[in-house]
Amino acid sequence: DEEATCSSGTIASSWKLNDDRTNTSTHTLKALVRVDEHPTSTQPKVILGQIHGWKISQALVKLLWEGSDKPVRVILNDNYALNNESCSSCSNFSIDLGTYKKGVEWGYTIRADNDGIYLATYDANGSNVVSKTLPWGGKLSNNWTNPDIAF
Repeated sequence: DEEATCSSGTIASSWKLNDDRTNTSTHTLKALVRVDEHPTSTQPKVILGQIHGWKISQALVKLLWEGSDKPVRVILNDNYALNNESCSSCSNFSIDLGTYKKGVEWGYTIRADNDGIYLATYDANGSNVVSKTLPWGGKLSNNWTNPDIAF
């Protein structure tokens, strides 16, 4: 197996949107989190979850907590370049979800499937859901659904 640029992965540990090994086309990253400590800068940036492609520098999704008084922000790249190349034609954009104070437990869900990306934050008990669904072919390029792309 080739080694990934991420030290914890190989191509064998990656998945594809329509994955033959797992026989699924729905992939979910879900967690309950609590930010107890963060950088002491005036605008902390804590990445809590992400999906990125195999040998693709541009992350599809990054979930970012930037402080107690700001909404959790999801940064997405509309497109990508292969082989860890930079992408001059790619643009990133962000979506605001719920706001959570330091030391408070809350949850998030990032789900990729054949329809697009579902993003949500919610209180630890599952209430106060703030969500957004982005279909492929809208702000997100259909290129992300290429059967040769592994995540």
